[in-house]
Amino acid sequence: FYNRAINADISGAYTAFLSHLPKKAHILDAGCGFGRDAKYFLNEGYQVTAFDASEEMVKLASKETGLSVRNHTFQDMDFEDEFDGVWAQASLLHVPYHEMREIYQKICRALKSDGIFYGSYKYGHDYMPTPEREFWNMDEKRVRPYFDTLFDVIKVWAEKDTRSKLAPSLQQMWLNFVVRKKST
Repeated sequence: FYNRAINADISGAYTAFLSHLPKKAHILDAGCGFGRDAKYFLNEGYQVTAFDASEEMVKLASKETGLSVRNHTFQDMDFEDEFDGVWAQASLLHVPYHEMREIYQKICRALKSDGIFYGSYKYGHDYMPTPEREFWNMDEKRVRPYFDTLFDVIKVWAEKDTRSKLAPSLQQMWLNFVVRKKST
């Protein structure tokens, strides 16, 4: 996984997300994996909090970033009005559809007023298990209802998958989005 993902070019996603955040914003890297994105944000001058469900990934990310990366799941999230942005790059795709509404609510609660949320999924509308993991893919039609009442859409886009051979997607595409917490 590390060798496949370390050099992935996700500069377009970084730009789409960071262009909506203030300088030195506090970012939650949710499902941070081995810490590639958290490290990038730190190097760009942002404050970062990170977590991952895998103990091994937490160890790698802590070493990679120098952060005290937390070991918990999306379901364990209990933040309130703490972050200017939540970054969930290729991590929410492991959350079952029936749990997704609650997770999006937790992300919304974690964000400050007008906070920005970036997420990405393997493109599709299907559940695709592998021997190692399970994947709940999203397309535009499937993801949009999760934004209702919580987020205003800034941008939703699909792009060709140039990095993953294990995470299944029949279309070999990624779905990305940037949304803003709705004003209350």
